[in-house]
Amino acid sequence: MRVVEASGHPGGQHNAAEHDDTKQAQFGPDLIDPAADAGGHRFGSRLRDTLAARHASQLAHQEDERLADAQVVHSARKTGGKQAVNFLGGELGDDWMLIRGYQNSSGPIGQLLVGNHGVVAMTSLHLDATVHCHGDTWRAEKVDHHSGKSLGEVHLADQAGRSPSTQLNQAADTLEQFLRSAGVQISVLRVVLLNHTFSRLEGSHRPTVRIFASHYDLARWLKELPKILDRAGRRQIERLFTGHEQATDHDQAQ
Repeated sequence: MRVVEASGHPGGQHNAAEHDDTKQAQFGPDLIDPAADAGGHRFGSRLRDTLAARHASQLAHQEDERLADAQVVHSARKTGGKQAVNFLGGELGDDWMLIRGYQNSSGPIGQLLVGNHGVVAMTSLHLDATVHCHGDTWRAEKVDHHSGKSLGEVHLADQAGRSPSTQLNQAADTLEQFLRSAGVQISVLRVVLLNHTFSRLEGSHRPTVRIFASHYDLARWLKELPKILDRAGRRQIERLFTGHEQATDHDQAQ
């Protein structure tokens, strides 16, 4: 498998959307009963101040948790991507090319595989956790390996609040539109790989992407895909992403 860096960002530059998840407490105007004494008004004001402070504290705590989870996801993507490249490099032949650094207006794609079997957009997550997926809702449960007790949950969302499948599908949809505008009429396959030794997938229900909890299962699936691209089609896609085509011994033998 050849590993290359994306040349530019076909399909549009990625502009990180600005998201402000902090919700401010809103209170209506004070309605004061003319008959109420000053002491009652001061008590009401202190109560409102206390409730506002408590609400602000809760929001700050939720924001801290969201940022901490987003950092976990970012780290899991970075480490997972490195491991995926190292493993697949020894499993896939030179008819496959892995492109790193691709992103478009909908976001980055961790690993982009191009071969005779088509185009595969992939996100790799290195998570020591049990992952649950219901549609596009994801969560990860950290478990003590000795006692089996839960150590808490991590919500698998990026900084824009998107689950792994939502983020990947949006970027893959944009990529697919770009390829079709360039005359390549194929569907982009979507994969999320959980590649930590202790990664587990439980309770998966109607996922919108293919999910693998093993490098070996992913490699077997890739090898069993039907061949849908001839040499010319594959080279056209390679030129779109790298700016040139790379002839290989495999190509020359065809």
